[in-house]
Amino acid sequence: MTSNFEIALNKNEFPDYFRGKGEYFTRDPDWGTQLHIRNWQDSSIFLKPLSNSTDILKNAFSLYLSTVELTITDAHDLLENIGCYYYLRTKQPYLSKNGFDLIRDANNDEKRRISKTMSFLKETVATNNTPENLELFNRRVNMLVKNGGPDNITNL
Repeated sequence: MTSNFEIALNKNEFPDYFRGKGEYFTRDPDWGTQLHIRNWQDSSIFLKPLSNSTDILKNAFSLYLSTVELTITDAHDLLENIGCYYYLRTKQPYLSKNGFDLIRDANNDEKRRISKTMSFLKETVATNNTPENLELFNRRVNMLVKNGGPDNITNL
């Protein structure tokens, strides 16, 4: 059976894959929104047996990242994707083989884009003065750090 990650690879549709658009949408049974972790689990199953898995993942994520804009939707999706990577990395060591780190090994332009997008998300949530959303943002960032992600996501 062909995985969604493999389909995205063959069609060069990684921005849609990481956003969960179209055929890559995986519905959260409770909320009806994109369930990013399912797509990450799908990608890890596909990547596991490959010797160049980290190269494929890095290139796929770079393609997605190059399309991320300063919108609340893109910012939330980016944070979810980064969080899923670090969570799965604790369960699937091959996602970090040879010391690979999806965010820390990103190029400087990609790091700036990530930081700018995460700063935008944090500022937007704080400005809208919604305590629940700010708490959720802080919880996600804390979980990201707990799972080995960078503790300075807004300033890489």
